Amino acid sequence: MRLGIFAIALAICLVLDSSFLMALSIGGVHPMSTAVLMVFVGLFAPRRTVLWTALVAGIFLDLATISTYRIDEPFFLIGPYAMGCVFGANLILPIRTMVFRRNPIAVGLLTIPYLLAVDVAFMAVWTIRSFYAETATPWGDASAASELGRRMGEAMYTGGFGIPFAWILLLTWSSWRFEVGSVRR
Repeated sequence: MRLGIFAIALAICLVLDSSFLMALSIGGVHPMSTAVLMVFVGLFAPRRTVLWTALVAGIFLDLATISTYRIDEPFFLIGPYAMGCVFGANLILPIRTMVFRRNPIAVGLLTIPYLLAVDVAFMAVWTIRSFYAETATPWGDASAASELGRRMGEAMYTGGFGIPFAWILLLTWSSWRFEVGSVRR
């Protein structure tokens, strides 16, 4: 796999997630193009590459999430999304042998469990951290159950958004130069 192509695609997805896709928000829920990209890479790249790219994408998502310490001090916590993305990638790796990889519907639908796994790890890290530090969770005063419900809606929305986005990614498949042995024919 060409890592330069991945870096460009990740940068585009991070910009889309932090700006343009916020305009598509429905009830505070918006799609995440980074999750679709990670599922796309997870279906075609070798295992080690998938895990490293998931870690890198998670670190950049963590750097894009601002948190507050003692009500007024902003900080960045590297870990919740990084651990979540690696956890989600480990979920996708055994499933990829059972799906038609070059189908945009498969990429879109696999984005749902991937994003749910990412969100469960994200919420677990923040919940544990909120027990011992003077930090507020990113979901504020809302309960963890309501936040999980919101994130479940986000996963479903991303899955629907992921089908046309995966179609665009699949059009660029030859430029990624994935290993030939990784494609199921």
